Amino acid sequence: MTTSSSPDADGVIQRVCELLLAEPAEVMADFHDAVFAAAVEPFRTEPSLAAEITASSRANLLHWAASLLKAPREPVTANLSTEVVGIARDAFRRGVEQILVPAYHSGHNALWRHWMRLAFTVSSDPVALQEALDVAARSLADFVDVTLAALAEQLESERAELTRDSHARRFELVSLVLEGAPVANDRASDRLGYRFDCRHTAVVLWTDPGAPDRPGLQRAAEALGIATHAQQTLHVIASSTSLWTWLANATVDDAQPLAAATSHIEGVRIAMGPADTGVEGFRRSHLDAVETQRLMQQLPALRFARFADVQLVTLATYNEQRANEFVARTLGKVASADPELRETLRVYIREQFSTSRAARTLFAHRNTVLNRIQRAEELLPITLEHNGLEIGVALEITHWLGHQSANGDNPAELRNEVHPTGAS
Repeated sequence: MTTSSSPDADGVIQRVCELLLAEPAEVMADFHDAVFAAAVEPFRTEPSLAAEITASSRANLLHWAASLLKAPREPVTANLSTEVVGIARDAFRRGVEQILVPAYHSGHNALWRHWMRLAFTVSSDPVALQEALDVAARSLADFVDVTLAALAEQLESERAELTRDSHARRFELVSLVLEGAPVANDRASDRLGYRFDCRHTAVVLWTDPGAPDRPGLQRAAEALGIATHAQQTLHVIASSTSLWTWLANATVDDAQPLAAATSHIEGVRIAMGPADTGVEGFRRSHLDAVETQRLMQQLPALRFARFADVQLVTLATYNEQRANEFVARTLGKVASADPELRETLRVYIREQFSTSRAARTLFAHRNTVLNRIQRAEELLPITLEHNGLEIGVALEITHWLGHQSANGDNPAELRNEVHPTGAS
């Protein structure tokens, strides 16, 4: 039921909602941090789950703000969007659905702090502010309650399906193996239809939380099995947006053909771990695939990468601030130079300082490569001859992640330069 309306109060509500819909960085960061603080592992750290939490929180904030902007006095309907229901299902499947209530209330509190602050920036009228705060406070609290109630009803209606799902049982067993629980390997192997006494290549496949595509994930995983000539494959649905795969005794691991084999499946991103042997290798390869996925999350345009391509960068960027300082100190003006110049220098170092091999890799004339290297050496603050390793590492960081340059700019062109396969 609507209440009597004050135009001034409604104006305050709508202006604040317009500010929220612009997604100010400070508000969104604080809001997401509050939600994550109320979550449990692995929801905070597993890349797919963390992305789902962020997408769900964002969807709720924007749904409420957009509804309030349109009709400040009308009740806001529950948000059962794909992102919101997806992470709720994942929490249920992992037996931690109880985290939903504290996570929602934590986000509610953080959002309300910013809403009050923003309200006082758009108006100084005490009467309008008091009414606007009262209306918005009740609206936000009611929205959280109706959404939680709708999610509980949805999960209850799906309870039988979610608990009987064979994928859920497979995921539970694989999780025990990954955690090093005392599970008999032969028994686990029989139940999963996959042998542990072989060489494993783990793969993580995932999609955007707003557009989950389980059939697409399955097709991509099967295509990898064929392209790698794997003797066996194991596919496990890990969340509403991700699939874990293991390839047994795969004989092909080159980035370009594997990326090409899955390129026709739009929206699916792939992180591949290194081949490793036995149960410990099964775990290690998966952890390395997850680490690769975590780095890829910072590069939305990158759809395929192997741990072999990024392991140096993951180590070098463990402390992001120190890594940025290292890049700026090592590359100097090269960091903000023509991307073509940086890429030529990076490939030249990768090819063991061979101009001919670098030219073949870059499909460029040898003299062109020589000219670019000479220009780069003029811009470098340290000599290439005596600091090739350091310069090479700094260039790999910029190639994969970009960095905060010395003047504070983040060269976006670096992010767009990454090769789709991760190969030079």
